[in-house]
Amino acid sequence: MMLCDYLRTLPPSHLYDVYETLYLPETKVKYTEAELREQIVAYWEDPAHWDEFVKALSPFERRAMTRLALHERCRIDAFMEEVASLGLLILYRERNRYEMPDDIRVRLLERLPALGDLLAAQEPGDADGTAPV
Repeated sequence: MMLCDYLRTLPPSHLYDVYETLYLPETKVKYTEAELREQIVAYWEDPAHWDEFVKALSPFERRAMTRLALHERCRIDAFMEEVASLGLLILYRERNRYEMPDDIRVRLLERLPALGDLLAAQEPGDADGTAPV
């Protein structure tokens, strides 16, 4: 599923909520459902918004987003609710399930640290492996 497909499943009130969360408009906007979907998709197509989003994440939130993007099981919590309010995650509360659109998953995995990079990370030190004093 792609973000634009997911947005088609949302009622207009939820689309307005996502739009207002992303754009923080000064006045109430009068867009059609299709225009709201286009605005939300356009927001997330901008690499600067992705960089800003990832930069704002705490280390805990980065780990959680990496786990979500890798299809790992996670408990639905307040952070996941916030991510869902941005249109990045689909929550099925009645079934205690969630789903992340594939294009969102790809954009996150491009920006979040790769598992291989984390495993290969070394402590700062000299070439002989000793740590500086």
